[in-house]
Amino acid sequence: MFEDRLSTTTSKAQNALEKKILPFYQELEPVDAEELHDFLELQRENHITYIQGGIGQLAAGFAVLDASRSWIVYWLVHSLALLDAPLPDDVTVDDLISFLSSCQHPEGGFGGGPMQLAHLAPTYAAVAATVTLGGKALALVDRMKLRDYLFRMCIPPEQGGGFSVHEGGEGDLRACYTAMAVAHMIALDAVDKEQLLKRSGMVQYVRACQTYEGGLGGEPGNEAHGGYTFCGIAALMLAGGPSLVQSTLNVPLLLHWLVHRQGSMEGGFNGRTNKLVDGCYSFWQGAVFPLLAQLPLTALRSSRVPAAKAPQQELQTPPGPMMAASPPFELAEEDMHARMHAYESLRGRALNASEEADAALRGTAARHSASKAAGARELLDQAAAAHEAAEQATTLLACINVAAFNICPPPDPEMLMNQEQLHLQAIEQRQQAQAQQQAQTANANAQEKEAQQEQQAEPQQPQGEQQAGLPQGQQQQAQGQQQRQGQQQQQQGPQAVPPPPPLCNYEALQLWILKCCQASKGGLRDKPGKPVDFYHTCYCLSGLSIAQHAPGSHAMGHRETNLLRRTDPAVNVVEDKLAAAKVYYTARPLPALAKSMTLG
Repeated sequence: MFEDRLSTTTSKAQNALEKKILPFYQELEPVDAEELHDFLELQRENHITYIQGGIGQLAAGFAVLDASRSWIVYWLVHSLALLDAPLPDDVTVDDLISFLSSCQHPEGGFGGGPMQLAHLAPTYAAVAATVTLGGKALALVDRMKLRDYLFRMCIPPEQGGGFSVHEGGEGDLRACYTAMAVAHMIALDAVDKEQLLKRSGMVQYVRACQTYEGGLGGEPGNEAHGGYTFCGIAALMLAGGPSLVQSTLNVPLLLHWLVHRQGSMEGGFNGRTNKLVDGCYSFWQGAVFPLLAQLPLTALRSSRVPAAKAPQQELQTPPGPMMAASPPFELAEEDMHARMHAYESLRGRALNASEEADAALRGTAARHSASKAAGARELLDQAAAAHEAAEQATTLLACINVAAFNICPPPDPEMLMNQEQLHLQAIEQRQQAQAQQQAQTANANAQEKEAQQEQQAEPQQPQGEQQAGLPQGQQQQAQGQQQRQGQQQQQQGPQAVPPPPPLCNYEALQLWILKCCQASKGGLRDKPGKPVDFYHTCYCLSGLSIAQHAPGSHAMGHRETNLLRRTDPAVNVVEDKLAAAKVYYTARPLPALAKSMTLG
């Protein structure tokens, strides 16, 4: 990263990370785009072995995660579901059902472990794990009590709004998200969701969490953060779909913040401005883009102020989605040469000063030797700092050469604009075709109604006699026209719309996960140098699934080893598992809410 000649703790940490990642990507420097797939392999079998080893009796060191046992079940069963892998041989679905049942609170919701306080976060994890297990596991959730629990967690708007994570607990965007995700997974109806929104004032609460940067903080006034941004966007999507997101937030500002969380050298995402990338944000940040892709493209663009009406010196927001980019090679090369020149100059001056100090000690001006030596030491310190800066500039230049955005370059801006125009034109054509079809249907219905009225006013004849009155050629022509109209109506349907342009560099994200986040013995991690764990394994794999299946993207590497099952970007459960659960729960509707639970 460029330091603007000022070395800070942040820039040093970033430079150290880039230096650590450099060898991973230098391996791919001589590889062309067509051969790249051969060098990107998901260590599927190793990951399955690692994940299966976590289901069952854990080591004593996991005692500190006693309140996260529901989460551990979710992280592991979801990871296996993404990999389309079974449970280990010594663990059955019944074992997991029994454990999750022991975490269910008698008054609704789930705790992080048996006999623990109900909390919205492990409630989400337990319900998501249940949905992932599917089948008979779906019956373990007491949906009536769970619904009551969700309503008890509502914070009235006059008290700040949102949801509490537990009885008497704090309220933040995690609580808003987990409440709406649970409501969605257990198929609460539209009336229940509407009442949850009213009792919690959630929409206004989420709006208040958007910061000047564009992202969302955990609470109003907090710094924009990737995890909380996902929670806020997904909560709105689950509550009211794309239109609610569009009407609640400044979407162009949000998108501008999001795209700049992707590191051009690393390819992964960080969670906050000037922070390091982390494998888990592959999902927390990466999943927001497919959600925003459901909005109209016009909603993603900022409104332009006409030049004549714009105040002087006004900062212009970029007119549309803008991917993060590597600094120009020429600029980095110029910076490196400037730093090397500064180092060589200081080094020469320091050496001359040292020689003068030595000569003073041997000559008649010995009294001046101390000041000359101090000056020499100062120059040597400056030269050492200049040498460090020159090394960093050299590393930066090397990083730019093999950056993720060079190995997997983002689409050309002109290509993106063309893709966007094709997408918008296809949508417009489909809307016109649908409007025309609706008009034709309405016209046909009116004619049919008019004909029926005429027939009722006249003596009826059998259809055969009516056609018999026509010449044979006209009869065949009329019958053929009716058949063609029927076939056209059957064939007519929504025309396929090309995907919108990608909102981030999904290929670079896959490169980051596959090259930097995998451990050779199984499991995935935060970044190189960090140990693997169940949490990062789950969210790195979830982010990889998002990147493979997002609109306008494709899977990197060989499909037979690398392709994961599609996860739902809003609730992070495998899509077909979620669909099956919603069918099951929808077929078992809950009785209407008690009046004490409703407003208005």
